[in-house]
Amino acid sequence: MPHAEVKHVRMTPSSFVAIVAACGAAVAASATGCGNEPPPLVAGGGNGEGAGTSSGDGGSGGVFVDNGKELWAGIEAEMITACGSCHDAGGIGDAPFLAGPDRYKSVLSWPGVVTVDPAESLFVTYAVAGGGHSGTNFDTIPGDLFDRVKAWLAAESTAIGTTPPDDSPHVDPFTPIIGFNAVYLTPIDPALSGVAITFTAEELTASSLKLSQLTVHTTSKTGVHIAHPIFAVYPKGGTAEIDPVDSFAGLDTYFPESTSEALGTGTLILTNWQPEAKLGLGFETCSAWTEGGGDGGGGGGATGACNALDEFVTNAVPQLQARCENCHGGNNGQATAALDMSDLGSNNAAACGQVKNRINTTTPAQSQVFITTDPNGNAGHPYKFGGDDNLYNDFRNDLTIWIQAE
Repeated sequence: MPHAEVKHVRMTPSSFVAIVAACGAAVAASATGCGNEPPPLVAGGGNGEGAGTSSGDGGSGGVFVDNGKELWAGIEAEMITACGSCHDAGGIGDAPFLAGPDRYKSVLSWPGVVTVDPAESLFVTYAVAGGGHSGTNFDTIPGDLFDRVKAWLAAESTAIGTTPPDDSPHVDPFTPIIGFNAVYLTPIDPALSGVAITFTAEELTASSLKLSQLTVHTTSKTGVHIAHPIFAVYPKGGTAEIDPVDSFAGLDTYFPESTSEALGTGTLILTNWQPEAKLGLGFETCSAWTEGGGDGGGGGGATGACNALDEFVTNAVPQLQARCENCHGGNNGQATAALDMSDLGSNNAAACGQVKNRINTTTPAQSQVFITTDPNGNAGHPYKFGGDDNLYNDFRNDLTIWIQAE
């Protein structure tokens, strides 16, 4: 179903910089344990509520000192000892935030670890006794590692440029993964639960970052109205700088339920990028919308058309039921909102239409259902087959039969 698009009054970059506070949801996982309970899908952010006010000036009138990397170097070996068996690449904990060769870059970009308010980091709220983490908890490790972890988180928080307090739709700044990224819009409004913007990030040069395949994904129940999205670069210890050409200034688009459609042209090149910077994303408008229901959410939407139902039932359904249904079938509200598999087995045509929004029929290997769950990939997702390549390959091969038929 085509989306409706209308032009909107252009706002100048100078006027919009006061509106954009930043974006960046903690996506599908963070410091998960080696057990069966996934961490929160998203955490923190919103329209300024609960967000920190870290400043890049190093405190009252001081000069900013970037000691985050130095502090990380002091704890890296102990982190590998305590957490590596689960959280190194291919680890059984399904969250490889310690993946090499550059573990510092991996941990910076893992969703929910480095946050504007260090007290909201999943290292502090989740990977602790009583937080839901089933692996080694930081506050149970003998010695002062947890204190040094919190000192490192505080240093990284201080390195995030000041986020202006305002009421514009946004979520917190985030370090992009070089590769696949998913930015969930839930922190803006609970009515947007499961709605996401995805993209692939690539550093072209030290000062340019390419975001390709920019796509808006809605859910079976909620579409979204997006007007004037704008990306900003948050250099360490510096002031946020918006996209110099304000690439999406004229965009005002309604994305219906159960769709995956390009955001504008689907490509953005930021020429003001800096290494180890964070990205911000704010909107003039970002609100739940449904066809026939208007802004504000509510109602349901039709699922996408399934062209290869037989192959879906024969090849995909058994794998999805075994690997994905536990979270996406209704037991985890956030996961189900992101990709609804609650109809598996009872209404496979509807389930097929939902999963179809996360595949690539032209290049099956580039399907999101594969990229996000790859045990050797760095995409944030709370399930990566426990590091078992054989299970993953079986999953990919069976679903590819269906995808090729589609």
